[in-house]
Amino acid sequence: MGLRNEPASFDTVAARHAQDDVRQLNVMVSSAKRVSNHANSIGAVLLALALTACGAAPPAAPTPEQAALLRPADPRLSELYVTSCKACHTIAESGAPMVHDAAAWGPRWKQGLPVLVDHSIQGFNAMPAGGQCATCTPADLEALIRFMSDHEESAK
Repeated sequence: MGLRNEPASFDTVAARHAQDDVRQLNVMVSSAKRVSNHANSIGAVLLALALTACGAAPPAAPTPEQAALLRPADPRLSELYVTSCKACHTIAESGAPMVHDAAAWGPRWKQGLPVLVDHSIQGFNAMPAGGQCATCTPADLEALIRFMSDHEESAK
């Protein structure tokens, strides 16, 4: 037949192995690039999460049982709160922001205290004018809003 099975020369074998090594290296480099891209994506997500975590998370809203026990420290304000505000601001189903619920009060607080006091005086959505407190002055309503929104410290 004329074909001979001659052993491949050392150079031929070495060249084939070098080509195989180059192919494997290319596969590994490609894989490393994909891993690097994923690592960069994961790193960006982790960085974003870490930066978000730097701000203090708002405290968890009190349970209805806990909310029912909360009262202003001032005895007069406490009485006003119990006879007016508490009826709605301790019952989630009322639609009123729960007392000391930072998530519920946050967007309202951003409107500004004067707006919240005005809403209390004039009535707003389901809240009746005066917030069911016939004897409350605007200063009382402000103090009650500060208490319910857990912003009493900002009054000092």
